[in-house]
Amino acid sequence: MITSCFGLRKSRHDDEHEPLLPKYNDDTTMQRRVHQKLHSYQMMRALSKGYMPSNEQLIVNLRTLLASDVLNTSDAEISESGRLLVKFGKQWVNQFIELLLHKNSEDQIQDFIWFLTKSKITVDAKDIAKRSAKIRARADTAAGMFWL
Repeated sequence: MITSCFGLRKSRHDDEHEPLLPKYNDDTTMQRRVHQKLHSYQMMRALSKGYMPSNEQLIVNLRTLLASDVLNTSDAEISESGRLLVKFGKQWVNQFIELLLHKNSEDQIQDFIWFLTKSKITVDAKDIAKRSAKIRARADTAAGMFWL
């Protein structure tokens, strides 16, 4: 009984505490590639449906981008302007990761974007035009009084 109070005994319901993330035990390289492509597709689909990734997910994907062949080409393969583009692209991604780590610790940017997409803003253009015409008329009157 004491062992269960201190968490030393293994629970019978370990399935309830398993993460709901898929576990891929790929036997071949082709299976691994298919699962990676499927995962990329699922991420894009979630973005298109309005779901925002967490900081952790963004940082993992940005670090994967930094390690990709696109940003790690050999100098002989690209021109000088291409090398500068790669250099500044890496620099921007690293700075964006730092921004996410230090200024967005609680996913505030994602929350802001989500709330912005759900907000409904209407503008009464006729009312704005009518008010600006009145203000213009007052300004013209004041300018006319100035010259008298």
